[in-house]
Amino acid sequence: MKGSIRKLAFDLAFRWLLPLQILTALSADYFYLFDRQISGLITGGVMLALQGSSTINKVAVWRTLPVINREIGLARWWQMTGLPGVAIVVVMAAALVLHAAMNAMGWTHLPVRASAWEFLRGMLLQFFYPVFLTVFSLATYFARTNRSLLAYAAPVLIWTPWLLLFPGFVPLPAQDRFLLLGTIGAGTAVILYVTAAHWPQPVTQPVQIEVGRRDDQAGISTPAGRGGWFLLYGMALVRVAIVLLPIMAFYIAVIVALDLRRMMPMQMQMFIPFIVISQITQFNGTGLRLLRALPGSAFALTAYLFLLPLVLLAAITAFYSLMLAPWLAGSVPQIDMPALAAVLLVSALALPAALAVSQTAMSLILVASMALVALIQYGWDYLPVPWNDARLLAGLMLLAIGIGLYWMHAQVSRGTQIYRYQPFMAPRWRGKD
Repeated sequence: MKGSIRKLAFDLAFRWLLPLQILTALSADYFYLFDRQISGLITGGVMLALQGSSTINKVAVWRTLPVINREIGLARWWQMTGLPGVAIVVVMAAALVLHAAMNAMGWTHLPVRASAWEFLRGMLLQFFYPVFLTVFSLATYFARTNRSLLAYAAPVLIWTPWLLLFPGFVPLPAQDRFLLLGTIGAGTAVILYVTAAHWPQPVTQPVQIEVGRRDDQAGISTPAGRGGWFLLYGMALVRVAIVLLPIMAFYIAVIVALDLRRMMPMQMQMFIPFIVISQITQFNGTGLRLLRALPGSAFALTAYLFLLPLVLLAAITAFYSLMLAPWLAGSVPQIDMPALAAVLLVSALALPAALAVSQTAMSLILVASMALVALIQYGWDYLPVPWNDARLLAGLMLLAIGIGLYWMHAQVSRGTQIYRYQPFMAPRWRGKD
């Protein structure tokens, strides 16, 4: 890799996410050595591919540097496809070294049950997700710039290879279908590398929402300058949807195709708050200086920044309890009060905390949030009476929401830390001076 390309490729926007990515992927690979479950490997592949979602924000800065389009294209390939592929191999090797070290110290006596062929097949299947994410991003750019029927169909058609996960799509054994899917990913990665120098430049303008455009503005009843609040936060929800919906669709497809109806739904349920909190925090952090300049009080801005994500999380949790869980796991459709309270309690404290800290500390907050949600949700029933009363949990949830709202309002109205310029971007380019 050429020096300038290497410096661009390692110019990661989400360095705070690296510890969580490596820890999750290493845990998934380590347990794969014994149980050979594909679901864990898929979770690791998804986590290692998350850095590629920030590449579009970096290209606008890279264009101002003394580099050519070919170098930018190859750097995009490495950041979205190449580095996740290298990380998959390195983390799997680290899992083997960790097992050997623990075995030598007598901490474990479980043998490695996965064969070399299963290692290769599993890593190829992991590698398919970052390749798919790259192709999906290019298809999205194509749809936004061309706006034709074919352009709009492209982001849908690229999901076709995932049908190989379903038994009836191709009359092959499951392991052969997984190998075929991974081989398609590897071949696509080679094609992407060869064509990377000619990739279209991404659209860096934010997604715009236009509802009811009219030439006659006489019918608008909202005060001047305030009618765009709902559309502005519609953009925030669009950002969450772009990241969350493909991941949820991927998880649902894997659960249905592989009949993994126990652990995978639990992983998806714990992963959703992480995605929502991280995406909303990035939106709030990068746009808060502009949002504060809009007409409206500090409390109104706080309500948008704080209450909107909580309402979204409550709606997703209710949708999971009433529809997804009965369909995927065969459970009774009812509101899961411990799950709802756990998600809202933890998110109410994590949102203002993540916005006020550095990038490194933010990864610790997100890791702690995921662990705390699981601890409350699955450990509440084991508390002795009367501490496991649902009313107590609801009271703690309301208390956390009140504290989080006050904390967020104090930061917005009187704080300075959250107004730092581009808090989720590197302070300077780490390339050639």
